[in-house]
Amino acid sequence: MNGGGLLVDTNLLVLFTVGTVNRARIGTFKRTSRYTTKEFELLRRVLAKFSKVYTVAHILAEVSNLTDLPGMELARARRVLKVAISSLDEAEMPSIQAAEDPLYSSLGLVDAAIGAVARVHNCTVLTDDFDLYVRLSRDLVDVINFRHLRAQQGRM
Repeated sequence: MNGGGLLVDTNLLVLFTVGTVNRARIGTFKRTSRYTTKEFELLRRVLAKFSKVYTVAHILAEVSNLTDLPGMELARARRVLKVAISSLDEAEMPSIQAAEDPLYSSLGLVDAAIGAVARVHNCTVLTDDFDLYVRLSRDLVDVINFRHLRAQQGRM
């Protein structure tokens, strides 16, 4: 891992938000049901190792839309995300610039923005998206596959 900070992808930021609102909801919420509370705790430990955590508006917009929890949990999710936003370093990445990134044509706008920010800020990307992981690895961008971390955790 490099010292340039960490950029967390959308799915993992959704896991962080939902788990912070209600750990018990992780396994039952449609967007986080593939995760466990142990994986949420693993994510928290990984995040704690970095003094700078990056994001982009593209990710935050997706997370806001994907954390559509029921009832009062929605308001709590919005508060959790607002607090998270205040501690994240939001890198400026205009959509037109992201669309120029080589990842855009095959992976779309959000992943292109992730790749572009990682290159500009020399930060590590944390993702559970296999296609993004492979492409960033091939492009020599520092990237951590969350699935690999989960597997390592299981062997410890």
